[in-house]
Amino acid sequence: MTGDTAGARDAGTETYFDTWTPEYDAARFAPAAEWIRRLAGEESTLVDVGCGSGNVLAYLQEATGLRRFAGIDVSPRNLEQARERVGCETHTGSILDASLVETLGGRFDFAVLGAVLHHLVGRTRRASRERARLALAHTLSLVRPGGHVIVHEPVFYPSWTMDLVFHAKAIAAKLTTRRLELFDQWNNLGAPVVSYYTNEELQQMATDDPRADLLDLRSVPAYLSSLQRAAFIRRREDTTLVVRRRDAACASSS
Repeated sequence: MTGDTAGARDAGTETYFDTWTPEYDAARFAPAAEWIRRLAGEESTLVDVGCGSGNVLAYLQEATGLRRFAGIDVSPRNLEQARERVGCETHTGSILDASLVETLGGRFDFAVLGAVLHHLVGRTRRASRERARLALAHTLSLVRPGGHVIVHEPVFYPSWTMDLVFHAKAIAAKLTTRRLELFDQWNNLGAPVVSYYTNEELQQMATDDPRADLLDLRSVPAYLSSLQRAAFIRRREDTTLVVRRRDAACASSS
């Protein structure tokens, strides 16, 4: 990895999530919960990467019956809320930090990476893709061989419209520290800069790692606002990927 991606962290995004904690609808993780129920054992462990205030962990706790959870987040404030909400162990840091991954590597049966990849931005869209790829590889390292990584991401088509969104938000973030909302909180300019992907890009990132077996990619159509349509966005989906980590022998022979 280049110096722009390996272990890199975005201070603006971290500050944003430490001061403003959006809670997305945890029901979007129903496909993830379905897979976990199917695969989990009585003592299975799960880590939520970018757990925020713990609403997804609380949902998965209720929906799966698992009892052993952990959360990772860059925001100490979020982690405090997650501990109070779920009673889980927590770890402060970024999934891009190799030292954190080395400390926790191979401990979990499941790792959830929910709506995180599009926030791992670099100076360019290409650099952002490399960060997302690194995050997926690091998350795969958190689970033991035979464990599963479940990724949830909003996706948009066509890809070039997300190039425009990335650059428009990056320019606005340089001009003002304010969040410029366009009719509602989910359509905005300024921080945080985001880099959304297509299903094909996510699948490529996930399977670039020789340890990864893609088990499922499931997309559910999501609401597309009139403002998004005016910006030439033609399709929006909520996508869930399920990836199994191969054991060392399988990975080395592939």
